[in-house]
Amino acid sequence: MADLTQYLTQKYTKMIGEISIDLGKMADESENLKSIVRALKNPDLTMNGVSLTLDMVQVMENGDIRILPPPPAPPITEVCVEEPKSNGKKDSAELLNVS
Repeated sequence: MADLTQYLTQKYTKMIGEISIDLGKMADESENLKSIVRALKNPDLTMNGVSLTLDMVQVMENGDIRILPPPPAPPITEVCVEEPKSNGKKDSAELLNVS
């Protein structure tokens, strides 16, 4: 019988390498899904710069999950400027006219 040690070692090494790649992809996907669930539960966590809502999560036909971009912010039409409140001190113009 021929010595198959080298042949079997190469085959097993190749299989272990492929299995390791698959497990690495699954671990990355699991971490991504965990972060999505955390962001849905906690609005303080942001994804893509905004708070994640359920309507931004899209489940694809093959089971992948994609985060949609946030809806555009409404345009700002008016700018409100609040006048400074007096803190009890007189303005410099009032101080000059005190004579």
